[in-house]
Amino acid sequence: MTIIFIRHGESVNNQPDRSLHTLDPELTARGLLQAELLGERFKEIHLDALICSPIKRAMRTANEIARHKDMPVAVYHDMVEIGTEYLPIPHSEALKICPYLMPYDVPARIGEYGDNYDLDIEDPYYSLSRAYRVISRVRQSFPEEATVALVGHGAFNQRLIAAALRISFPPDYIFSQSNTGVSVVNYRPNEEGRTITRLVVMNDTSHLYGKCEVT
Repeated sequence: MTIIFIRHGESVNNQPDRSLHTLDPELTARGLLQAELLGERFKEIHLDALICSPIKRAMRTANEIARHKDMPVAVYHDMVEIGTEYLPIPHSEALKICPYLMPYDVPARIGEYGDNYDLDIEDPYYSLSRAYRVISRVRQSFPEEATVALVGHGAFNQRLIAAALRISFPPDYIFSQSNTGVSVVNYRPNEEGRTITRLVVMNDTSHLYGKCEVT
């Protein structure tokens, strides 16, 4: 299995002017261009599944990949960004952002997915355990030969990569995740039949070179 981790395009909240920040920000003009270039990159890359976070900026980014490939997008609510307060939107509204979204239900308890919804969580490994849930779900839901792309967020993608590599993730440990950066982990059996985990790519933004500033 190959799992591709993708961060969303630049959003309003990625800009330094905090007065512009909102609860669930849209992509900036540059972020939309980044997403378009990302979609072009994936046009000829085989994917068996495309999954995104339930937050608008991830949906908007996943839409560009889906549009170029004409494929459906699934939503995993467990992929919400760390510490992000967001207002989940019903599927009918989300279709205006990404017409390729498969049906989903809005969770009854948002606190089951986020990290700061009346949970008073002090354990820095809480979000890592959530990341392990996502990776386990992917590996159990798709065949061993599948290629699955996950469109998420900078901080939580770091935890997802750590979970995919089955390593711990101290709070001061960083896997750089640029806007629309692409990272790849795959699982392949060796000659002895044991599954080997490989970090193949980390934070690749070559689709932006010469066309859009990397952020």
